[in-house]
Amino acid sequence: WPRKGRVDSPTLACDAKTGERLFDANARSVCDGGSAAACADNAPFMVNRGLSMGFSAVAVSGSHGLAGDENCGQCYELKFVDQIHTKGGNWGGSHPDLVGKSMVVQVTNIGYDVNGEHSFDIQIPGAGQGLKTNGCTAQFSGFSSGDFDCDNNYGGCFEKSGCARLPQELQKPCEWRYDWYRWFAEGGQTNNPYVHFRRVQCPRELTEISGSVPSDDEAYPKVDVDSYAQPGSGEPSPSPATTVAPIPPTKVPTTVAPETPSPSPQPPAPSPEPPASSEWIKGTWTTGYWDCCKPSC
Repeated sequence: WPRKGRVDSPTLACDAKTGERLFDANARSVCDGGSAAACADNAPFMVNRGLSMGFSAVAVSGSHGLAGDENCGQCYELKFVDQIHTKGGNWGGSHPDLVGKSMVVQVTNIGYDVNGEHSFDIQIPGAGQGLKTNGCTAQFSGFSSGDFDCDNNYGGCFEKSGCARLPQELQKPCEWRYDWYRWFAEGGQTNNPYVHFRRVQCPRELTEISGSVPSDDEAYPKVDVDSYAQPGSGEPSPSPATTVAPIPPTKVPTTVAPETPSPSPQPPAPSPEPPASSEWIKGTWTTGYWDCCKPSC
């Protein structure tokens, strides 16, 4: 859609029948009877063990700095943290294997119907179509609506085997949900994981797919892909949530120090501080969806 966000171009959509990129920003969405659909490569992908990339809708509430159309095209780093949901009992959150990992997403949709602590709705095949259940069947012939989310519009497939019901080009990113994201791997986790997030410069891996680059992108830090090869490396981790296991206290010697002064130990090298333009926003959680509709940004 034109005139959304400060970008050089709206997010590209694809022709529902041919899969070719569409350069007409006014083409009608397949979910509204048109020919423009989400491109199959808008799905998430693993970069390395500690980093994935993909695309997302933002849940607009104003309480966490995500305000609406102005966020179109912007990129954010989501750092998955060890925190569970407390409303309705203790449930969900990040699987231990996901904690400390990051995902960089570009905003291609705006969700005005969700608010509160909900921040990002990541595009993941098989994660649920939500209200729009007609787009995927229009884009991929020969499949029923239930094939795209295992007959579960909100939450999608609970098991990796359900990915086999999707079109072949969506099966690998569907499996990403179980292999990297660890959806329902153990004890009801991962499920709607909490994140700390900050704005970052959009990596080429995403802008070459979306065709959209924010005009103020250079004001934000670049993502050093190699530094995320091991979870917990790279940019400094956000402060742990309250459910993180406590750090063991430092052992204090019981003997009195000798009279002869000993050399002072060298202090550890300080962790690099992220730029002021990339301060972490904390206390929000994420979901996933895939409805095949044209990106709204």
